[in-house]
Amino acid sequence: MDFKANIETRESVEAKAKAAFGFDLSSALDLVKRGDYDSDEAYLDACTRAELERSSPEYRAARNRLKVEYQARREEQARKAQSENYKAIRSSVSLDSVDKHNIDEEAAALARRDLSANRIAASDLGATIEKYAAELTEKAKDSKASNALFNAMLRGQL
Repeated sequence: MDFKANIETRESVEAKAKAAFGFDLSSALDLVKRGDYDSDEAYLDACTRAELERSSPEYRAARNRLKVEYQARREEQARKAQSENYKAIRSSVSLDSVDKHNIDEEAAALARRDLSANRIAASDLGATIEKYAAELTEKAKDSKASNALFNAMLRGQL
């Protein structure tokens, strides 16, 4: 058995607190490149602006809110792209003769089960077999399409 102990020391708690309050940030002088400004005053103004942005609670709250919104938009775009990829793969999926034969056998078995349970009349047997065959065909196509999409994602093709 492998146990992982998470022991908090004074130093680790202090480091977490500094990170949470933003005290562990490097100097604003390190953030701004001196070569981008013509004068020392312009450079110091840029450093001051960067430091105020970093230390302002309103700035941090706005940045965190925008970060969450940006991540949500990216996730939505990824879902939309995945849905489009799935639709493209789904439209190209076809079943081979073995799959069709298995579907026909299973549909007939389900219809016979319904007939023996008196859920359908004998005259509805053919329609029930067709209904089950259509449902099972869609399930098989969906399964093949999702497997193809998953394999493409694993291979890095999407």
